[in-house]
Amino acid sequence: MKQRSALALLFIVGCATGGVAAQLVVPPVRAGTSPTRWEYACVSAGTNGGRVTATANKLGAEGWELVSVAPAEWNGGTLGYTTEALTLCAKRALP
Repeated sequence: MKQRSALALLFIVGCATGGVAAQLVVPPVRAGTSPTRWEYACVSAGTNGGRVTATANKLGAEGWELVSVAPAEWNGGTLGYTTEALTLCAKRALP
């Protein structure tokens, strides 16, 4: 009898908790709305003379958000990529 009472109590608590937890979950995207669409741009910028900073500032002024930076050139040697030029990739929301 104790086991049945404990099981019934556990069931009731579980049901009550499930109802409350469902209200705490972030709702999915509502039907009829569309997710944000993005456009992307990747540009190469030399590291000499502050060109990377100037390029990043120009992209930012145009509404672009920097999302990645990577070496732009393979030197073919044992060291692999050089840092003489970097590729900056950015995104911005489409209107």
